[in-house]
Amino acid sequence: MLSQTGHFPTVTPAEAGVDANGILRFLDACQERKINLHGLLLLREGKAVAEGYFSPYCREDKMHLFSISKSWTSTAVGFAVQEGLLSIHDKVASFFPDKLPDPVPENLAAMEVRDLLRMGTGNDKDTLPAMRLEPDGDWVKIFLHCPVEHRPGTKFVYNSGASYLLSAIVQKVSGQDLIAFLTPRLFEPLRITGVTWDRSPQGICCGGWGIHVSTEDLAKLGQLYLNGGIFDGKRLLSEEWVKEATSAQIDNSPSNTAPDWICGYGYQIWRCQHGCYRFDGAYGQYMVAIPKFHAVLALTSFVGSMQEVLDLIWENLLPAFHDAPLPDSEADQKLSERLKHLSCFTPDGVGRSFSAAYACEDNEYGFTGVSVSTSEQGGELIFTAENVSWRIPFGTPAYRLGNIDGFPVPNNMIAAGVREPAMKGEPIGASAAWDGDTLHLRMVYRATPHYLDFHLDTAAPSLNFCFPCPNFVGNDRNTTIALTLR
Repeated sequence: MLSQTGHFPTVTPAEAGVDANGILRFLDACQERKINLHGLLLLREGKAVAEGYFSPYCREDKMHLFSISKSWTSTAVGFAVQEGLLSIHDKVASFFPDKLPDPVPENLAAMEVRDLLRMGTGNDKDTLPAMRLEPDGDWVKIFLHCPVEHRPGTKFVYNSGASYLLSAIVQKVSGQDLIAFLTPRLFEPLRITGVTWDRSPQGICCGGWGIHVSTEDLAKLGQLYLNGGIFDGKRLLSEEWVKEATSAQIDNSPSNTAPDWICGYGYQIWRCQHGCYRFDGAYGQYMVAIPKFHAVLALTSFVGSMQEVLDLIWENLLPAFHDAPLPDSEADQKLSERLKHLSCFTPDGVGRSFSAAYACEDNEYGFTGVSVSTSEQGGELIFTAENVSWRIPFGTPAYRLGNIDGFPVPNNMIAAGVREPAMKGEPIGASAAWDGDTLHLRMVYRATPHYLDFHLDTAAPSLNFCFPCPNFVGNDRNTTIALTLR
């Protein structure tokens, strides 16, 4: 299936029986609705029909995919089951006898591995906030001491703490963390390299979040499941596991009203409309498997409404699939050119020559100065603090790539997945433009879906920067710092 370089072979949409106009309509609809797409890879029969990355993102970027991590963790459990290391009917309490409350509550004693997998633990709410209340606490012990109000298997509650416990169980029975465990079983056969995973204070992969892989890596896992556990002609996962994992194992309809969140939940995998299933993560990370058309869509993005993107997929992409190859069309070439020149949204305005340096008033980030130098093609913004500086190179209008070390960020940005420890040599891309006396700059963190917007007013010198964070971590964070021309 994969080429010698480890990538999927490519075909034209027409050769794959896909109307390129449908893909174009999907891209147009996302642009019209200001949906921030970052990467797109559409496979049919294991071949790449459409692949594109929105500058400054690129194919090689390893991005934090948030709750898509859960589906990788479930896969690790699948390997452990088929190797006899555990059973889905094993009692959760049996793995950690030294961390249990005394006495063990009846509902906790009844909880099985499958209850963790299907989000039917019996907890009335996600256990993760309780685990995070103690930054250095034992997350397994905290989970086991959380109230289990309902009989396991009777109530769906989305529970990232349950996913963490699955990771801890795999590590307990195998003696390896998830990365080490999955490397020979999954990553190497799928030719996936450079995987990282955020960890708990105990060094356990977080399980429910924190994996960093590429858009293409995500498509590879989706193709493995679509093939019933076979990849490149070799069986990796049992067909039985794949069928169970992608089937509705619990009723999740009372938990939500969005149509693709009430179709049933499998083993850390969502069922959705049209006989499809998906892996998904916060802010718009998707792997949608479309069994009817033997297709996989991997999509990374930054969105407020994840249902809106799925609606656009159903509306525009599903009708594009046909049962036989199509005649070559101008739309194929139009799509090919479009995919070569994709870009994230850039600030409106123009480029011009300008240079100035400013002193900063006291601020929570410790900035002492800001300097800017621009031309028609771009420039750089430099922040200084005591004994340190941060340089942000930018293009106008095209994004310019760079790296930044330890740049101070708002607390809600850390909570959203751009964490200070992960910011050493953080890959970025930046674009800026002038609108009158104001320079507008967007800095994209390429290992995440997130970005910072800066607005430098040179007429009444001040610098405003904002971290947009829809839906998940509270309100957008705006900071304004008064400046004095040096």
